[in-house]
Amino acid sequence: MLKNVGWIDRGFRFFWAVFLIWFGLFFLEGIHGNILGILVSVTALLPLYMVITQSCFVFRWFNIHSLSKKEILRFGDSESTGKN
Repeated sequence: MLKNVGWIDRGFRFFWAVFLIWFGLFFLEGIHGNILGILVSVTALLPLYMVITQSCFVFRWFNIHSLSKKEILRFGDSESTGKN
């Protein structure tokens, strides 16, 4: 799998996912069965998945990445893999 999400971006996505889970379950009362709260919490699984896999499908569509220079050396450049 192609890694195209850098560590700063992963940190931001992780905190965003945790916030959405908290917001959906507690503030919107999804823990008590409110459908909107449950939907917001389930939506938080997408950025959490991107954190775990270190890959973003939107970044892949536009052939961009948020990797640092060290991460490019470690994982390879995502822009050069799409070209022949």
